[in-house]
Amino acid sequence: MSILNDLKFEGSNATQLLRNQHKNTVKICENFLNKKISKEDFIEHIYFLLNVHFKIEEDILYPPFEPILKKNLPYMEPLKMVLAEHKGVNNLFNKYNTLNEEHDYLKDIAELLLQHVYKEENGIFHQIDLLMPENLKNEISEKINNFMEK
Repeated sequence: MSILNDLKFEGSNATQLLRNQHKNTVKICENFLNKKISKEDFIEHIYFLLNVHFKIEEDILYPPFEPILKKNLPYMEPLKMVLAEHKGVNNLFNKYNTLNEEHDYLKDIAELLLQHVYKEENGIFHQIDLLMPENLKNEISEKINNFMEK
């Protein structure tokens, strides 16, 4: 069963491009786990996530949202959790690239990414779309578009 059916992948102009990427990530991860795409295609997508998608979230989307989240919720755990998952993907991928073990790190990455997307779609991104002022959403959207044009 696919989590594509559980998520809407619809949001504000500040999150929509990333939500579209999430939808693609879910398809790629599920297809990899079901052996419908090659290891090479999956690895290419991991590089995209590490070098583009995660950078947008970490450098453009999350920093201006942090003070808003602190003001509206008495804890920062949701944001800390998704950022830790970014590091987890990176660490697993480094292990895959450097260790000569039989462990299937790529499968672990795919499973972690599915959980990660679910949390961002239902948690962090929902809160961003709900709590962030419209002018800040517009500013973030412009920064994301500029980053993608590089």
